[in-house]
Amino acid sequence: MRLRLSIPRTQPKTLVSIPAPTGCSENCLALRTEEGKQLLAERDPGSPTYSVVLPAANAGEVLEFEAEPTGGVRHAEGIAYASSNERVDVALGGSPFLTYNFGPDFPKPFINPVLSPQGSNMLREPMPPYVKGEHPHQRGIVLGQGALNGVDCWGENNPETFGRTVQDEIDVKHGPLSLFLNSRNSWFQGEKPLLSDRRTIRIFDAPRERAIIDIAIELQASQGSLTIGGTKEGGFLGIRVAPSIYTSAGGQMGNSYGASDEQGCWSKPAHWMDYFGPLGEETAGFAVFDHPDNFRYPTTWHVRAYGLFAPNCWMHKPDHTIEEGNSLKFRWRIIVHAGNTTEADIANRFLDYVDGPRALWDG
Repeated sequence: MRLRLSIPRTQPKTLVSIPAPTGCSENCLALRTEEGKQLLAERDPGSPTYSVVLPAANAGEVLEFEAEPTGGVRHAEGIAYASSNERVDVALGGSPFLTYNFGPDFPKPFINPVLSPQGSNMLREPMPPYVKGEHPHQRGIVLGQGALNGVDCWGENNPETFGRTVQDEIDVKHGPLSLFLNSRNSWFQGEKPLLSDRRTIRIFDAPRERAIIDIAIELQASQGSLTIGGTKEGGFLGIRVAPSIYTSAGGQMGNSYGASDEQGCWSKPAHWMDYFGPLGEETAGFAVFDHPDNFRYPTTWHVRAYGLFAPNCWMHKPDHTIEEGNSLKFRWRIIVHAGNTTEADIANRFLDYVDGPRALWDG
């Protein structure tokens, strides 16, 4: 097969998505130029697209490749991991990057820490379960929502009436471009099952100054119809940044429309949101991109001066019911970046995510 890519705007070397050719389901494609250079394209989970790191190119430039399936591809060299019964530790670029925690001691799986390029935790340190305190359930990067068939699966005041998520299984796959943490999970109120989900946390082999994490979740109405209620709590992705990054402590938030404080960002729709601030001797932050295929895109945002950062399409919106046996999918991209929004070029990285090169397949 031949692939012709037209570049819509000038871009540095960057990760982009391209549509898969009709009928192709290969996990990896080798893209070779006439000069013999090779790029690897890795299949995305749950969508007919491939991710590939393209070289720097100018607007209007055309790149041509010969594409063929490839086997025995080596793992992404910049990623290493170690797994146990309760966690997966991931290193990126030769140093620790993040830990995914899923042990039975906590009501939900969560990510904490996420380490900056200089090794500082960019998240608030996790609090124990079911304790008194300021939003103890905001334990790093979590997935939850405050009204699932009337049950609060965001907070966790007690184990009997609040929701909890149990990881049923996890599968770690190390591909040529990224590491996949694929899991199946069940949600409960006490011992009563509420729903199930499939989720993927995907960490790309990228520079630490602009690390990339994709998170996807498919909510499954496996226990009868599921009504997701209108609430500001959760929505489903939530991040609690480190205290020094809070806007109340000298950090800054900003959205795709240029708002730069809580009043301008909270409950407002936006395609992306960034939250950054001082972290020791460096500046670092998180940008979250809403995917155009997500329900109620562009999402509204539950983002606070005290460090909470959550895309939530149920703020000031009606309930939504998923009928039994059906599902609802969400995808987000998180850029873990050094510097501020402008220095990290977040607006253009969002365009790379939603508006990649124009692809023409032949054969």
